[in-house]
Amino acid sequence: MPILRGIAFFKRHQRLLMVLSAAYVGFLILLHIQYGAMHVWLIACVFSIIMNITYVFEAYAQKAYGKPETRVACVLIVLSLMGVLINPVFVIIAIFGHGTWDILKHCGVGIPFISWCTLGCSVVDFTYGAVLTIYWITTV
Repeated sequence: MPILRGIAFFKRHQRLLMVLSAAYVGFLILLHIQYGAMHVWLIACVFSIIMNITYVFEAYAQKAYGKPETRVACVLIVLSLMGVLINPVFVIIAIFGHGTWDILKHCGVGIPFISWCTLGCSVVDFTYGAVLTIYWITTV
């Protein structure tokens, strides 16, 4: 029952997970304020890469769903990198893609994760993706 152990670990540490999640989003906002327009796409790329590693780490820790979680993460990470190297629209797609993966995860696809976390993450992803889309449209 490795999956149940993993879920139990996060349930026992929900407050820590909430604090770390809030700090992560706060840090993202501070980076955008600190570095401004010059680094918008690089910051978005790094944010996307970090959030995509989370489920892969959990999947391998629980010894379940490692391959599908890795495949999804790799596609989204490559899109994020393409957003910096080719066109910012790719990182926007990656962030919306991760939000969609969070919704699917909430519905039972892939490695099980805490419901409030997947829903909260999807809200952050869709909001951040929308803000990046507006920024991209207004600066092109």
